[in-house]
Amino acid sequence: MSAALDLLSLLGALVVARAKKGITQDYIASSLGVTRQAVSAWEKRINFPPADKLFAWAAIVGVRITFEPIPQSATDDCAKEAA
Repeated sequence: MSAALDLLSLLGALVVARAKKGITQDYIASSLGVTRQAVSAWEKRINFPPADKLFAWAAIVGVRITFEPIPQSATDDCAKEAA
């Protein structure tokens, strides 16, 4: 799965978790120090939150973000493309 698809999946999980917990976009925005419109744009995938806001948003709604190592073959392919 590509990083872009993973980010879209994460955003979807954050939206679902927020709604299930009854947390408003206004509350998320206030907690993160951004506007409700910014949160709305993130949820609609119009643009993406900075990493620090993404992690804070996940903590607020109780979503754990985990990372998996990139397989060596994928990193080798990227190095070849960059050369």
